[in-house]
Amino acid sequence: MRRADGVGLWEYFHSAGIEYQKDDFPFLTNHRVPKVKQLFDFGEYLHLSGKGESLAYLYRGLGKTWNYVGPVLDLELPHGFNDHTDRHTLWVTGTAIELLARAGKSYGNKGGWYESKSENLLTLVGMTHDLGNLCDRKEHSMYSAWLLTRLFANTKLHEAEWRAVLYTILFHEEPMLADLGVNLGAGIPLQWALVAADKMHVGRDRIGDRSYASGIANNALEEDVHILLNALIVRSSWAMAPKALEWQLDFEVEQLEEKFGSFTKGDGKIWVPESFHAEYKQGSSYREIFTKMFLEIYEARMRMAAMSIFLLFPQVERFVVKLIDRKYAESEVICQVVK
Repeated sequence: MRRADGVGLWEYFHSAGIEYQKDDFPFLTNHRVPKVKQLFDFGEYLHLSGKGESLAYLYRGLGKTWNYVGPVLDLELPHGFNDHTDRHTLWVTGTAIELLARAGKSYGNKGGWYESKSENLLTLVGMTHDLGNLCDRKEHSMYSAWLLTRLFANTKLHEAEWRAVLYTILFHEEPMLADLGVNLGAGIPLQWALVAADKMHVGRDRIGDRSYASGIANNALEEDVHILLNALIVRSSWAMAPKALEWQLDFEVEQLEEKFGSFTKGDGKIWVPESFHAEYKQGSSYREIFTKMFLEIYEARMRMAAMSIFLLFPQVERFVVKLIDRKYAESEVICQVVK
């Protein structure tokens, strides 16, 4: 297994200073340049009972691989990268399954109702869609799909399901859709559920370990707006309303956990850059300043999530982004995407 630049994975970890144990990667050989072992049987996987068994099956073969995706991506930017460990993939998987089950749809484009097979397939794509980052960030979806073709045997007897898995992983990011001229609307429910969940995962649990380490001492919150925005969202969730889906963002300036100490100056509040203070002094609330920044930075993310929701739920006419400020018991709609 080599990265896009031809460097073997073990060699890359060593040169990048990432501590690793080869035993954490059961699917790789111990060779100088590791090779991928074919550990999984796709037919066997399809007949598992659901998410619980599917997760156990994948962890048994993939080990602690997810714990290394985060450190690899952390090297891409000065203050680290959004978390891509299994904190992310587990959230995305659970959310995507809930969305697809709520929609009542089977995985593919031939109709049918939600069933255990769809849950297994969604668990697979949810947990593996970002593994390709070990090889290359910009084309990670392609490498994620490539890795699955090496890991799974017995795929030809289940061609429809296997094609759905590879298609979903290849086209879960906007750049790949745009580069190959693929329309999201021509996709499948498995893809739409993954995309919607992936795009709606923002907040404090998306902050990577290196970002915490960098903190305000190294100007992380001033120099990387994504870290700042995630720090001000306690959690992200969703709720179904009549003919609308609400994406709910819990806003909070207060520090809620000890690990956010590097983002404060001892007053129990997340430190915000001078640009925030300047607008605050002119009469804007922190919530208003955050809203403007969030809408500017995440417009493409919101639109892709909204389109996926509309495709999953034909009855839904509005994708609503709601900001909830629990300190003041206030909430407001900050954006609506209308079908």
